[in-house]
Amino acid sequence: MLGASLFFIRLQAGVKPQPALKPGEGITPMRRCFTQWLLAPVAIAACFLAAGCSRSGQKMDVPKIKTIARDNFHGVICPDARTVYLTGNYGALFKSGDSGEKWTRQDSGIKGESILVDGSFIDASTGWVAGLHGTVLHTSNGGAVWEKQQTGTDKHLFSISFVDKNNGWAAGNWNTIIHTADGGKTWTRLTPEEDRIYKNVCFVDTANGWVVGEKGAIFRTADGGTTWTRQMPKKWEAIADDDFENPKPALYCVYFTDTKNGWISGIEGTLLKTQDGGDTWDILPTGTTLSLYTVFVKYGRGWVVGDKGAYLMSEDGGSTWKVYDEAIKTRTALRDVFFSSADSGWAVGMGGTVVHTTDGGKNWEFYSGLSYAMKFFVMPKALEFKGMVTE
Repeated sequence: MLGASLFFIRLQAGVKPQPALKPGEGITPMRRCFTQWLLAPVAIAACFLAAGCSRSGQKMDVPKIKTIARDNFHGVICPDARTVYLTGNYGALFKSGDSGEKWTRQDSGIKGESILVDGSFIDASTGWVAGLHGTVLHTSNGGAVWEKQQTGTDKHLFSISFVDKNNGWAAGNWNTIIHTADGGKTWTRLTPEEDRIYKNVCFVDTANGWVVGEKGAIFRTADGGTTWTRQMPKKWEAIADDDFENPKPALYCVYFTDTKNGWISGIEGTLLKTQDGGDTWDILPTGTTLSLYTVFVKYGRGWVVGDKGAYLMSEDGGSTWKVYDEAIKTRTALRDVFFSSADSGWAVGMGGTVVHTTDGGKNWEFYSGLSYAMKFFVMPKALEFKGMVTE
């Protein structure tokens, strides 16, 4: 706890924390920093002995920090109001069956630095998660057991979408889109290998789906993935795919509520909307230039999360959006957001960040990770030394 407290002193002193890591990057620097912070109690204890702090009458006011895990989370899925699944670094899979009061780390069977990026559940017990190196895991008993499926690829899979117990799709790098019609017992590749990265896939039924990725890639299928048609906003049509000075923006998430209405989020505040299945796309004003990693629209509202704690809400079903800077009090990247009802939602991100709202996204409570709103402790005068800032 003292190590975490010293972290706040470092921030006050103007020392920058480690930048948020992206999927696929090593986590060793983060572990190194955390280890250094854990050594802080030794130094502080030495100061107490040397300076006679027990006679000063001052006490440390240590902020309360909840922690589910200290490594990055990339995905959150809520099959119902009480069940929450989290995916993250080092094959991390966590589950809560009581709306976040208790969390259990499940055995994914994934070792090393592999990352589980995304998940798709059709009910509280039956789901799939996807990750690096062609990984797809399946559970039919709420995560008591996770079975690794044979996908036939070693390419990274960044997204997965199931519409029923049989039909699912996963997408990733090297133009990879794979499909199963038997719940994952067998997977078939639908696209040839090319130098293209897909970041997200969304299907609304067994026929209609979309994928998005780098260089403004938007592709739509109406036959379950056998054929794909490229889509884009009219404004982008004049931009060549190899235009490096003014490239089409990278796209991170696609979300459709039915065959007509959909949204896409991307780099530098990009947010698109369609009402005709993607035949036309409107570029929406967002009020931010930060990357937007996930968009979620349901219950007549909408939510977007992104880099450096970016958070947007829509009160009119995704037609207009507003930035809410102080709603989620973090400056770490938020990777995913999911609502199980109009009021109850979860968002996750870097550094083990997990936040929950029960009022539709107006206020958020930290269940894991560091918030800039946490109360800084007052350093006893006897412990002050050059470079530390105290109140």
